[in-house]
Amino acid sequence: MALQPGGYTDRPEDDNTTHGHPAFKRGKVRGILETLAIIKKVITGEDDGSGTINSPEIEKIRRSIFIMREALNHASDKSTYLSKPAKEALNEAHKLANTLRYQ
Repeated sequence: MALQPGGYTDRPEDDNTTHGHPAFKRGKVRGILETLAIIKKVITGEDDGSGTINSPEIEKIRRSIFIMREALNHASDKSTYLSKPAKEALNEAHKLANTLRYQ
């Protein structure tokens, strides 16, 4: 247990528990919100897929969503029985993603 500037004791074993420091919880929430922002940009097309995210796990999810989005885009442009449902799925995903609110 090290005394930190400001006088509080850092207890990493309390992180992610009901006894955790508020700063840990704020950081966790902030990380979740930033991950949601990344996913939203992929769904809405704001992210064109260039580059990578520094977190390998988030990058795997990002790439997975790109693959699904591109498959739906491809299917929606065809004149098959799947084109209408694919287009509707893309529109619904885009609409839902745009309702995400975060700060």
